[in-house]
Amino acid sequence: MADLVALSAVALPLWFAVSVWAGIDATRHSSHNAFLWSLSVFVGGILGLALYLNPGRDEPGVGRRAGQSRSPDGISSARTETVSCPNCHSLEEADRDTCRFCGESL
Repeated sequence: MADLVALSAVALPLWFAVSVWAGIDATRHSSHNAFLWSLSVFVGGILGLALYLNPGRDEPGVGRRAGQSRSPDGISSARTETVSCPNCHSLEEADRDTCRFCGESL
């Protein structure tokens, strides 16, 4: 019983550190939510870590720090120039001719 307690006292903080690392790494290398990856690794164990390392990581430098932003629906996309519609003030891509909401010419 004492061996189990001693193993838990070492393994649990170590696994917590691994899950925190996965969350920090996900902010740099994943287009998905870093907190959820960290939680998945902590709860899912080795399987969660394997899922993060294989399909969870995108190409290096894909995360928000590499010049990409998240659109309101959560999809990561490259930053583009935007203009404000003179009629309804919605933000539109600079290469559009008309506003997609009100149809006003940009």
